[in-house]
Amino acid sequence: MKIHFYRYLIGLIFLLSFSALFSQEIQGTYAIKNMQTGLLLRMKDANQKNGTPLVSYSVVNRKCATWDFIHVSEQSYQLKNLFSGKTFQPVNQNLVDGTELEQQVLISNQGNELFEFIPVEKDVYLIRLKGTDLYITPSDEYGIVNSNITLSNKNGSKLQQWTIYEQHPKI
Repeated sequence: MKIHFYRYLIGLIFLLSFSALFSQEIQGTYAIKNMQTGLLLRMKDANQKNGTPLVSYSVVNRKCATWDFIHVSEQSYQLKNLFSGKTFQPVNQNLVDGTELEQQVLISNQGNELFEFIPVEKDVYLIRLKGTDLYITPSDEYGIVNSNITLSNKNGSKLQQWTIYEQHPKI
């Protein structure tokens, strides 16, 4: 009987430790890199104008490819670009598979600017527009620079998986 209790206790401790590993709040500034293409999220041509498309871009340690994670609740964040001081959101309110994302002014807690970081494994996430079943997805699966980023239905591929790593650029 004691052996079963200890096995149960060890399993419970392991489960709690494992879930704590994936449920930690993300704080700081990060690059967001696609697991399949190896490219980062940034605004096209590092443009600061509203309406600029969110695109895939080569790995660089620059402000235009770095995001400040603003924690809103649970797994939800707003992402503030260090270069422009803005965020991104869907181009229109008709949210369907393939909707593109564009740069806009960050408005605190605005629903179409809230993204849920859903853990897949340590530092790897699916990124879902809060309140929808649409996930951030590169429009090009082969990693073409400056290809648009869209919202797409979940498809289970690495194309919808993103890793984050801390980044503190000077330029």
